[in-house]
Amino acid sequence: MKISLIVPGPEINMYKLGGIRIPNVGVVYLGTILRNAGHEVRIFDENLARAVDWKGNLRKEVLDADAFGISLLTPSSYRGYIYADQIRKAKPGAKIVIGGMHATAMPEEAAQHADQVVTKEAEDIVVKIFEGEITDKIVTGHPVDIDSLPFPDFNLLADFERITLFPISASRGCPYNCPFCQVPSAFERNYRARDPKSLEEELAMRWENGHRVLFFNDDLFGLNAQKTNDFMEGLVRRGIRFDGISAETRAGIIKNNPDLLRLMKRLGFYKIHVGIESVNEENLKAYNKKQTISEIAEAVKVANREGISINGMFILGMDNDDADTVQRTVDFIRNLYIDTATFSILYPIPGTPLFNALEQEGRIISKDWSLYDGTHVVFKPKNLSPIHLQKMWVSAWKTLYTWYTKYGLANRGFFRLFWYPKNKEYVRALIENKLSSMKSMLMKSRVPTNLRLNMMETFVERVLTNSSR
Repeated sequence: MKISLIVPGPEINMYKLGGIRIPNVGVVYLGTILRNAGHEVRIFDENLARAVDWKGNLRKEVLDADAFGISLLTPSSYRGYIYADQIRKAKPGAKIVIGGMHATAMPEEAAQHADQVVTKEAEDIVVKIFEGEITDKIVTGHPVDIDSLPFPDFNLLADFERITLFPISASRGCPYNCPFCQVPSAFERNYRARDPKSLEEELAMRWENGHRVLFFNDDLFGLNAQKTNDFMEGLVRRGIRFDGISAETRAGIIKNNPDLLRLMKRLGFYKIHVGIESVNEENLKAYNKKQTISEIAEAVKVANREGISINGMFILGMDNDDADTVQRTVDFIRNLYIDTATFSILYPIPGTPLFNALEQEGRIISKDWSLYDGTHVVFKPKNLSPIHLQKMWVSAWKTLYTWYTKYGLANRGFFRLFWYPKNKEYVRALIENKLSSMKSMLMKSRVPTNLRLNMMETFVERVLTNSSR
């Protein structure tokens, strides 16, 4: 059977605009399982390239299949429904299966556009669904043994060559219960860490295949410190070091495991994304974050000391936020020398406790799922008007990322050239970033070509001289 798996993307993909093209690894797992069962599978992931032509119609190669699977996230669900309806019109007899986080939260809605809907985890049942052994309209999956899964084959992606960042999973699920997060309901708060030897083998294979820039898409990388330590030590013993690895985790894991960070650094880690969410202690308590401001500050200091960059992730619009929240947040970021930060407007994803609570209170002002992307206000904030919160989000980005921070002059990354002069790997990565910025500025200027090159060469020489001392 020929099967097309489709991952719809949002209308505007901020990651792609920034040059980051990372596929949905969950769908690659499903495609690999179906391929291993004897089916011909192609994956069309809009995180890499659009599945439609310039008229908005699915491309011929996407429609060249006997069955179709569509994986939905909330902000791109409307595109998924459009694609499903186009498939139904173009291929009346083809099976259409919809799954993913949004389908898990809104199965009845998804069922209006599909023959079958799969909620939660699908690896154990995906073959039976496509082969017709399971015929229920809505099928609920259960937590799978992640060590039984095959290594995902990214060659199944139609636009494989466009990948700039390869995802990898060391674990699945999260034991915490933040009210704004879909993960607890989708994975039943069932945290599972992979066998270290299996993970070591997959990473060694990735390295051999030239996949040298990776992102661990775990919700809590390093929660099982022993297993994390074991697979990394195995790779270090093999002499493997990646060009760049990033991951997402909690502040407490960083604070309590400085030795783990040193090992991460040896393997090629350069950045950790941390869900700080708020600099207001009352917000952290109200949203069940189970972390404190002092714990976050200590975690940042540990990462600074070990030479790993922190990207702080903040949410605006929590119930204790007010007009001064942006300035307090920016001051917090600058005082701790957090390298980069991202700001999201609080958005109540369907199926989460937050959505249910706000809907019960009558505070949801839009159910246009395309707006549920962290850049639009879709509810009534407690202490702010919706328009004030929207402006506050714009102000946060504008206030932090001034010209100085954009080019590193008020950023820890710039100062680290002098604070960590022996950190050659970081310096070389930083050089590339700075050269790109300089090149853009110089090429747009009226500086003569020879002078431009001399300026860039002088910059490189000075940085390399400092880094080798």
